[in-house]
Amino acid sequence: MLWFEAWPVLVMTAVIWLVCFGQMIGEARGYGDAILTLGALWKPGVFQGLWWTPLTHMFLHASWQQPGGWLHIVMNSGALVALGPAIAQRLGRDWMGGLLFLVFFVVCGLAGAGTFLLFAPDQIPAVGASGAIFGLWGAVARLSGPGELKLAPTFSGTVMRQVVSAVISNLLVVGLGAAYGLASGVGIIGIAWQAHLGGFVAGLLLVQVMPVRFHWLRGLPKGARPF
Repeated sequence: MLWFEAWPVLVMTAVIWLVCFGQMIGEARGYGDAILTLGALWKPGVFQGLWWTPLTHMFLHASWQQPGGWLHIVMNSGALVALGPAIAQRLGRDWMGGLLFLVFFVVCGLAGAGTFLLFAPDQIPAVGASGAIFGLWGAVARLSGPGELKLAPTFSGTVMRQVVSAVISNLLVVGLGAAYGLASGVGIIGIAWQAHLGGFVAGLLLVQVMPVRFHWLRGLPKGARPF
């Protein structure tokens, strides 16, 4: 049922895992540093001409050769599968819905990248789809219920509770990354909380301008949509 109703989520998840496997093969062949240099997001790289990295970074993930590196893609893909269907169904289950979901995902990821470039230290690179995924979280925060057409107001109590949850989630992830890095001896593992923030705000606002294309709307008489 998920494949039929929200297939764009599964396609996006599959793409992320395929890129991850390609990254693993590249690392095994000794190209790990080159992959991160050309694909990861970091401020000096963008200013030196790597203009595509705000896009490519969201499809790369932490190296599996690093302690706990596999957790990065597992957590991101799990969150994508959990949050994505509500937005994918809202945008439609046809090819246009798939395209709209891709646009939504990428725009939120780019918003997260822009926020990261503004506030992160110059020497810190970022990889991962979490900015785009936090965009899905921001959009889901606006939904007033399953299958609902109307969105909750941006500053409503429902949305603010989700904002608080997102902030707490960021603090927990940052703390866990620091604790795990210190315990494993690799040093503090940085978390791109700036990308999370930018993606969340983008999703919160972008869902309001995206078309509502639930498949069941086609069965209603013209003018009978319960807006």
